[in-house]
Amino acid sequence: MAKRHPSLVSLSQDHHHGLALALRLRQGDKALLNDGWTHDRAEQAVRTRKFYMEGLRPHFKAEEEVLFPLMRSMLEQCSVLIDKLVTQHRELEQLISSLSAPGKSLDGILVALGTLLDEHIRLEERQLFPQYEKGIPEELKMKVQRKIEEVVASGGD
Repeated sequence: MAKRHPSLVSLSQDHHHGLALALRLRQGDKALLNDGWTHDRAEQAVRTRKFYMEGLRPHFKAEEEVLFPLMRSMLEQCSVLIDKLVTQHRELEQLISSLSAPGKSLDGILVALGTLLDEHIRLEERQLFPQYEKGIPEELKMKVQRKIEEVVASGGD
């Protein structure tokens, strides 16, 4: 990933962890087990729900309450992309919810979740964040950083 403006570093760090999870979910039984990961899909589902609660949920909230509104107001050309990203947030949340549904194929859900999470993160890193870095004035970026930190510290509640 590219070197990010300090106001986006925490979100980019989240993306790094999200990409690692996405890869493992897509790899299934072929995922490396060198750092405590498991091939047990039920355990992967538990860990994925935990990752969502502790990381993705506050991350999504910070983007939707801080970053996206600012970008919509100042960079109108990003609105369609932001709409797509918000839709992907909801789709990821639905996939997370379906991990608890009885009778569902965990393998299919986890692979779909990993695929969508990877696509989503790459869209933000490759398209959205560069637009932000080019188009948002520096004084606003520092305010964004503080607000993102506050939302993430609240745990997304």
